[in-house]
Amino acid sequence: MKLSKTKILFLLATFLVAHHNYAQDSIPLSLNEAINLALDKNVDITITNYQVNASEFALKEVKGAVLPKLYATANYNRHIDRQVIFLPDAFGTGETATKLGSDNDYRATLNLALPVYSRFNKNNKKLFENRLRYQNEAARNAKQNVINTIKKAYFNYLIAQEMVKVQQKQLKSAEETFTDVEKRKKQGTLTDYDFTTAKVQVAQAKNSLLEAQNTILPLANHLKLVLGLKTEMNLKLTESIELLENELVLEDNPSELLSQNSSLKQLELDIELSKNQIDLAKSAFYPTLDAVGAYNYQAQEDNFNLADYQWVNTSFVGLQLQFNIFNGFINKNKLQQAKITKDIAQEQKNHTTEALKMQLEELLSQLDFTKQKIEVQQENMNLTEDALTLAKKRYRLGVGTFLEVNNAELSYTQARVFWLQAISDYKAAYYDYQLLIGQDK
Repeated sequence: MKLSKTKILFLLATFLVAHHNYAQDSIPLSLNEAINLALDKNVDITITNYQVNASEFALKEVKGAVLPKLYATANYNRHIDRQVIFLPDAFGTGETATKLGSDNDYRATLNLALPVYSRFNKNNKKLFENRLRYQNEAARNAKQNVINTIKKAYFNYLIAQEMVKVQQKQLKSAEETFTDVEKRKKQGTLTDYDFTTAKVQVAQAKNSLLEAQNTILPLANHLKLVLGLKTEMNLKLTESIELLENELVLEDNPSELLSQNSSLKQLELDIELSKNQIDLAKSAFYPTLDAVGAYNYQAQEDNFNLADYQWVNTSFVGLQLQFNIFNGFINKNKLQQAKITKDIAQEQKNHTTEALKMQLEELLSQLDFTKQKIEVQQENMNLTEDALTLAKKRYRLGVGTFLEVNNAELSYTQARVFWLQAISDYKAAYYDYQLLIGQDK
C-alpha cells in the first residue's frame, strides 16, 4: 500500500525524533515503509521526475507551434540618403531620379501568422508525445530498480540477523554442553578427549558467531544508505523471513511475462521515436501553408514636430505557400539517417528480447530449484531438531555419548544455516523475477 506524502514526512519526523531522544533504541521498520522512504528520497528517481517534467513542457512548447503567432514591432529610421525612383523624361520633370519619403520614418507593425497546413508540426507533436512516454517509462524503470535494491538490502540484513541468532543459539548450547562435560569429567565418567572436543566445539561456535556478526554492520549501513538514513540510527526490521504465498506462485509464459518489462518498453518506444523521426524527415518534402496578416501605423516627416505628423494606417491579409525545391539533398540524407536509426533500434529490441527470454528461463529454473532446496532443508531441519532432542535425552540417561550430541548439534545448526541461505537465494531471485517482468509493487 502506498504511503501518502504526509505519512512519509511523518515517518521521517518520527525517525528523527526517535534518534534524537533514544539513540540506543531500535526503530521499527516494515518493508513498505522502507520502500516508500527510499522512493521519496532517491536521487535517481528525483532526476527522472525532473526529466519527465521537462518533457511535459517540451510537448507544450511543440503544441504551441499550431497556435496563432502575434507580435509587434516598432521602428524609427533616419534617412541619410533617401531612396529614389527613376522616372522617364516623358513626365516633364527634367530629372530622372526622384527622392521618396522624408528624413524621419516612424513605423509600428502588428503581424499575425497562423499555420493552416504543416505536416512538420503534426509529426513533431507525435515525436514529443512519444518522448514524454519514454521519459515516463524511464521513471518507472528507475522506481522498479530502487524497489529491487531496497527489497534485497532489507532481507539481506534481516537474514543476517537470523544467522547471528542461529550462531548465538549454537554457542549457548555448546557452552551448556561444555559445562556438563566438564562436570562429568571431574566425576570420571568422561575422558579428556570428550572434554577437549567440547572445548573445541565452544571455540568453533564463537568463531562462527563472530563471522556472522561481522556481516551485520556492512549490511545495516547499506540498507541505511539506500534509505537515506543516518548510520547512527538503529533499525528493527519487522518483516518475517518466511516466504509469502504470492512469492511461490509463478507464471512461465515468456511472451506475456515480458510484455511489461521496462527495458523492452523503452526499446519499443525507441523504435516509435525512430519512426517519428522518419515522418519528420519526410515532412520536409511537403509544402507549408500559413495565413498571414499585418497592420501598420506609420508617419514620415522632415522635422521632429510629432504633434503635426500625419499618421496613416495600412493593413493586409493573405496566404503564404512555401515549397522546398532543392536544398542540397539535406532532407534526403536526414531521411536515410532516420531509417538507419530505426533499423538499429529494431535490432537492439530483437536481441534484448531473446536475452530477456533466456534470463527469465534461468530465473524460473533457479526459483524452482531453490524452492525444492528450501523444502528439503525445512524437512532436514525438522529431522535434525528431533535427532538433537533425542541425542540429548540419551546423553542425560547415560545411554548416549557426547559425540552423538555434538554431531546432532552441528547437523541442526548446519541445516538451519542452509535453510536461511536458501531463503535468501529464493528472495533475491524472486525480486529479480519481479524486476524482469515489470512488476511495480
